[in-house]
Amino acid sequence: MTIIELKKMMMKAKKEDKTKANALMMLVDTAQKTAKEKGVEVDDEIIIQAAKKLAKMAKESIDAGMEEAKKELEIYESFLPKMLGEEETTKIIKEIIDEIGSKNMGEIMKRLKARGDIDMGLASRIIKSL
Repeated sequence: MTIIELKKMMMKAKKEDKTKANALMMLVDTAQKTAKEKGVEVDDEIIIQAAKKLAKMAKESIDAGMEEAKKELEIYESFLPKMLGEEETTKIIKEIIDEIGSKNMGEIMKRLKARGDIDMGLASRIIKSL
């Protein structure tokens, strides 16, 4: 997705849904700031990074009792890659352990993080249980 497509979505949402429009405005702004800090153009990776950051903030807001942040969280999560479940994550972790020949948690986590489709909290729990 390009920043132009994202801005078009935001403009369309302004007419239909203020919450969605505000969430998309935050996503556009965060993506542009992140790209500027890194000295790159806004691309899919930058949009995903921005969505992760905003999703984390929305989760914190929900935990603090702000129920309206649930809709924002759904919007941000729609831009994130789908995370693998426990079974698939366990399988991948076991493959990495076999490949590197050790249970070095740092090395395993480094490889998992590079994938981008694994919940790191879940992965940490699985590695500790192994």
